[in-house]
Amino acid sequence: MFLRLYFLLPNEELTQRLIPELVQHGVSKNNIHAIVRNKTTDISLPETNKWQKKDFSHQLENFAWNSNLAIFFLAFLSLALCLWFDMKIPAILSIVVMAITFIVGDLFAMLIPKVHLDEFEHALSHGEVLLMVDTLKKNSATIENMVSKHHPAAIAGGSCWTLNAYGI
Repeated sequence: MFLRLYFLLPNEELTQRLIPELVQHGVSKNNIHAIVRNKTTDISLPETNKWQKKDFSHQLENFAWNSNLAIFFLAFLSLALCLWFDMKIPAILSIVVMAITFIVGDLFAMLIPKVHLDEFEHALSHGEVLLMVDTLKKNSATIENMVSKHHPAAIAGGSCWTLNAYGI
């Protein structure tokens, strides 16, 4: 699993100068993507695919979160029915399922970084460039430091998880 780092840049020229530096720091060109709403120049920026433009990882997160909640409430309903009909072993299993879904939900809420494209809509509508850089978690701090040191106009927009193998 990779982290996707988001950087807002004021224009396409600065973005074009940043990309070779990212490649020098070990980021593959295949792991660099840019979203530009109002393209004003002919500079070629790395394209995003349809999954990235639609923020499919956000949709996967919502599905996982809602599924976890549904399982929790089904287990809760099962627990209530098991207690009503005095079935001890199924009641214990329901409690175990509820505990597991609670722990998974807590880990999901606390540990998984969440940044989504809708947070950048305002900046993109004003002609800024959103650069998405997919990298291993161990390299993320180095890349963030390099970008902020060499390009102070770039704004770090956070990070989120991504499934690099699937182009999401």
